[in-house]
Amino acid sequence: MRKLLDKSSITFFIVILTATINAGCVLSVIEQNENAGEVEKPQETIFTVIETTDVKNPSIVSSIHLPFHSGLNNNVILSDQYAYVTTETDLLVIDVSNPKQPSYQTSISFPETITKAHVSDDHLIVASKNKFYLVNVSNPHQPVLQSQVSLHHANEISEFDIHESYLYVKDVNDYIHIYHLANDNILPIKTVEIEYSSGVVGVKAMGADVEQIVLKHSTPSDYSWSVLADATDLLEFNCVHRKVRSSNGHLVFASRRYPCDDITIVLGRDRYHPFTSKWLEDYNLAANYLAHLYLTGKKTLPKGIPTDVLHDNRYKIQFVSQDEWTHTIEYEPNQLLGILTDFQIYDKFLYVANSKGFLSILDLDVHKNKRFISAITLQSQQPLSIAVGQNHVYMIATPEEL
Repeated sequence: MRKLLDKSSITFFIVILTATINAGCVLSVIEQNENAGEVEKPQETIFTVIETTDVKNPSIVSSIHLPFHSGLNNNVILSDQYAYVTTETDLLVIDVSNPKQPSYQTSISFPETITKAHVSDDHLIVASKNKFYLVNVSNPHQPVLQSQVSLHHANEISEFDIHESYLYVKDVNDYIHIYHLANDNILPIKTVEIEYSSGVVGVKAMGADVEQIVLKHSTPSDYSWSVLADATDLLEFNCVHRKVRSSNGHLVFASRRYPCDDITIVLGRDRYHPFTSKWLEDYNLAANYLAHLYLTGKKTLPKGIPTDVLHDNRYKIQFVSQDEWTHTIEYEPNQLLGILTDFQIYDKFLYVANSKGFLSILDLDVHKNKRFISAITLQSQQPLSIAVGQNHVYMIATPEEL
């Protein structure tokens, strides 16, 4: 009888121990899954189309989520009815023939992290840290990687642009490398040293060569700026400004003074700015937006009523209402709109994206003193890059805060 009781006790103990271990394992798995759900977030890129047929009232017409992660070094470019998006390691092709229903078509992967892309006829030039890939997109549904070229001596790419059949590359060591795009290849032509890196405000494409436009005096009224204002075939990089956009006789920089939240507009010879001889116009986007909010008495984005904004200094604005009543308020830079992530010129308008979910439209017509036209909030989207076509803006964004 004692042996039977001993065996029963041992069996009972084993059953209890097994059940306890199994329960602990189940709880551990549940806890791991819960923690994983809290930590892991899906990496994705949001592709959004904004209609701008009426520039005073832009509106979001479509948005799709893509299971690829993009960063500030990636971009979107437009070619015919397709938008091409670079993500961390992939080039995506999106059909935008119907802007209200954009359609993801395909992608091509690269063996390393990529940054930006530019288009040249039926090819895309895709950059990595120190290498360029030539991708044939004559059939957008089947992009083909055809060739590649690296900068010498493990150098790094700072900026690059394409003009006609030439690729111009600025490296981090202040050299410009020139390549010829021919026969599905990227052929090196020459390397040019930047003569005066702290003063190069413009680089003009000249086929197999470049012209460096140097400004040795930094005052906005210096007449030397007229050389830049009248220049054609300017490349979208220089040594002084972080971002450059040149199109249709307009030239805009990320501000030389406040690169985080302002833009600088270079005024051409036909400018109309009475009582001033300046060649440059520093424009504070946040101040104009804030003035609109204040004048309308709204906490949401207004449709946009142009307002004259005068700057007391970097941290204050003074604006004048229609009845000539003035008011001055203080603000913290970068707190309202966030950093400037991208801007593009189309026709006579400038489209500016800011990291906290804003797209603003400005008028570049120098004969008008009311530049601010409108803006649109993008809710939880954090814009990274924009491409502008007729009546539409195409944007890639991230759902994560920048």
